[in-house]
Amino acid sequence: MNWRAFQAIQKVTELGPRFLSYVDEGEGDPVILVHGIPTWGFLFRDLIESLTAKRRVLAPDLLGFGFSDKRDCFDRSIGRQTEALIAWMDKLRLDRADVVGHDIGGGIALRLAALHPARVGRLCVMNGVSYDAWPIELMLQFGHPENRRKMSAGEASTMLKRALKSGFAVAPEDEFLDGLLAPYGTETGKTSLIRNAAALNTNLTTEITHLLPQISAPTLILWGQEDSFQLAKFGKRLASDIPGAKFVPIEKAKHFVMIDQHEIVARELQAFLYI
Repeated sequence: MNWRAFQAIQKVTELGPRFLSYVDEGEGDPVILVHGIPTWGFLFRDLIESLTAKRRVLAPDLLGFGFSDKRDCFDRSIGRQTEALIAWMDKLRLDRADVVGHDIGGGIALRLAALHPARVGRLCVMNGVSYDAWPIELMLQFGHPENRRKMSAGEASTMLKRALKSGFAVAPEDEFLDGLLAPYGTETGKTSLIRNAAALNTNLTTEITHLLPQISAPTLILWGQEDSFQLAKFGKRLASDIPGAKFVPIEKAKHFVMIDQHEIVARELQAFLYI
């Protein structure tokens, strides 16, 4: 499925003055897949197909990302994103769901489990942000407000595509990379992504460090071992801090572990989610 076909099956929910786009496929107990920066729900294209046999799989685009609201002048931090996901779950009448998070989506998933434990059934973090391990320097530089005026949408996409390629053990086809960046190819999309990068705040993970030992959700930590963005030592630390958490190292995988080793990740998730 290309990105246009994926976007065509997205639904839209209004959240006050904002709106959130998402994919909702399959039937059964819900599992929510939360992407990171600079991607969107399309990142989980193949994983969705692997999980929908027995589960209802939902993949939202975070506010400011993908085909959710990208208008300017609102908070895009992982604190606000967590609140928005809860409001979205309320709109869909999802009292509780299993949550899988990647990159900043991992930080959001951790905040959900730590601050709103009743909303999370089972928790999986894949190469997610945590502690003071983020943001990476590239995103700090990209988030400078002056880039909105100095960099065109085309220049931003070229730079980000080059950076994305370094996050894969084996770079996927250009069509897939172009799909990951497609929502940001306009001036509005470029500005939104710059604002998203500017909102990256390590305090929003460090402030819940003392709560990690209180997380009660069964937890799986999947980590691409060759990730230079989020080092494996932080995944191991999460597994140590969260009671009963299982750490599974994924060899020959970088940051985008669900792409580099799709079959292994899908199998681990299916076993964890009882599929």
